[in-house]
Amino acid sequence: MQKINLLDTQVANLIAAGEVVERPASAIKELLENSIDAGATQITAEIKNGGVSLMRITDNGCGMSKEDALVCTRRHATSKIKDATDLDGIVTLGFRGEALAAISSVSKMRIMTRTKDSELGVMVTSEGGNIVSCEESGCPYGTTVIVEELFSNVPARRKFLKRDASETAAVSAVMEKLALSRPDIAFKFIVDGNLRFQTAGDNSLVNVIYAILGRDFAKKTVKVHDMTDGVEVEGVIGTPDNVRGNRGAENFFINGRYIRCGTASAALEQAFSSYIPSDKFPSCVLAITVNPAFVDVNVHPQKLEVKFSNDKPIFNAVYCAVRNTLMNGIDRPSMGQTKLTGDSYKLYQDVLSMKTATEAEAEKIASEKERLTRKYEQITVPVEEKTALPDIEVAVPKPILMPWETEVKKAPTPSTAPAPSPVPSPDPRPTFTERPAAVDPIKAPENETKTVQKMPENETKTVQNEPIPTPFFKIAGVMFNTYVFLELENKMMIIDKHAAHERVLFEKMRANMSSLEPVSQLLLFPVSVPLTSEEMAACGEYREELVKLGFDFVEGEKGVDLMQYPSGLNDAQAVTMFSELASRLSDGHGDLKIGRDAFYEKALYQASCKAAVKGGREDSPENIRWIAEQVITNPNIRFCPHGRPVAFEMTKSEFERQFERT
Repeated sequence: MQKINLLDTQVANLIAAGEVVERPASAIKELLENSIDAGATQITAEIKNGGVSLMRITDNGCGMSKEDALVCTRRHATSKIKDATDLDGIVTLGFRGEALAAISSVSKMRIMTRTKDSELGVMVTSEGGNIVSCEESGCPYGTTVIVEELFSNVPARRKFLKRDASETAAVSAVMEKLALSRPDIAFKFIVDGNLRFQTAGDNSLVNVIYAILGRDFAKKTVKVHDMTDGVEVEGVIGTPDNVRGNRGAENFFINGRYIRCGTASAALEQAFSSYIPSDKFPSCVLAITVNPAFVDVNVHPQKLEVKFSNDKPIFNAVYCAVRNTLMNGIDRPSMGQTKLTGDSYKLYQDVLSMKTATEAEAEKIASEKERLTRKYEQITVPVEEKTALPDIEVAVPKPILMPWETEVKKAPTPSTAPAPSPVPSPDPRPTFTERPAAVDPIKAPENETKTVQKMPENETKTVQNEPIPTPFFKIAGVMFNTYVFLELENKMMIIDKHAAHERVLFEKMRANMSSLEPVSQLLLFPVSVPLTSEEMAACGEYREELVKLGFDFVEGEKGVDLMQYPSGLNDAQAVTMFSELASRLSDGHGDLKIGRDAFYEKALYQASCKAAVKGGREDSPENIRWIAEQVITNPNIRFCPHGRPVAFEMTKSEFERQFERT
């Protein structure tokens, strides 16, 4: 008796629809991607009852002819690819030709479309995957797809849908991701007749973030733009105080496609490792551009994951871009909320009014705005004669290379070496060379240098740290033997002395660590490290890189036997470090030196915390002043290694606004 049956087309379509149309959100995603691929610059999405009753997508894309409209609902009908060679470099969001066929097979669908060179459009109606009618229709150029009664012919699937609010939230998430991926497209999202959000389509990512994620989120972001090994990373990251309890705010886009990317996520979190608490996750909106030939987008039914031919360049590009931004582009947190008054409020109103003003009015407003701007640029805060300082050209801090990019330089000659800063006598400060034994291996020579991160176009520039002149400041007082109040020329700063000293020590020890060459210690008896088969294979593949870090090993049946490991570690630390590196290699999460440095940095957290001055204890005025100088002159002293802020600032004008003195 025959047991194998050949399914007819209708049943096959229903099964295929289960892969493509899991819920209304997945149908919306497919329809929106078609609109984007059609070259639309304006897209409107409307849903009712979570998308179950109605989904309507309208765009101003290229539209379709009558012949294409009739064919588009068939399985594997697509304009994106023609033969197998096109799969080697897919640059469109859709390419399989399953979306419209799958959606139409489980709903009632209408497609209204017109090309720019046609006077009339066409409307195609289908039910359950079968075309019911096709007739000419008057409609604007572009395409409108209306989907009604989703899963009406598959009640077993419909009963697994969640309540309307949950389905609406899922559709909203899809809309938000696509809007964030394309700031150049104007999106409008309508839910049950109410406008949920709308973007301007002005190619400004910050404006899209403001419209979708809110003002508070947008204010706590920093722009990122870098290129490493041909991989471009552009977008924004949240500041260290803009964190979440999960990865929900991590948004990655590969060549314009939103994906869940473990490699990019691991790189982002590693870059934030010494800037946020260990139980928090950073936020970001990052667009990663890579050669399409190195990306396989056909590995997930919903195309939410991709596979790279090599994960390492992706990891390094994200890590370098984010880490450089954190080290050079993060400002200190500001205290409290401020309000606009006086000329500032007038400027704000001028900017808003320019959107609707006539041409003549706009010119007048622009002239007034320019006058006020010049006025602000000329304002200087007067300083008393007794505290006036001579004009000094302040050196702009240079970007700093990541630990794995460092290059040990020769010590400066006496003629070029910077003069040491004066030290109070007796010196009450803790010395940086006194560390717990656990971190002795990262002790460095006295002369140390820092180098600049690789810049776009693969240019590497190396510079030496230049001393930054200490601006005039006055210690107004110390509260609770913990918080130091400083008065600067035009602002007030509150410093947490323990957090500040902790970061100073951490940066010093990390700089020493990065200047060391690996030194290994041979073992009389091998140390066993249990590994999985994937980890063992990865260690064999990257043996040369592991040897450069100070490891040597012999492969066994269930792991490896270490014959040597970096000097200064004990057996337990060596096993832990090698296990972490092996796991990183098997997961494809980046450069081994990044993993090594991350391991050492964890040890530095505890060492710097123990060595730093303690909050609540009284310290000498010399100690307090030295810590204040470090915070003011070192651009890296922003957050302690555990992610707590080191200092808060408040400008004189913000004080005056709070007291309504303007």
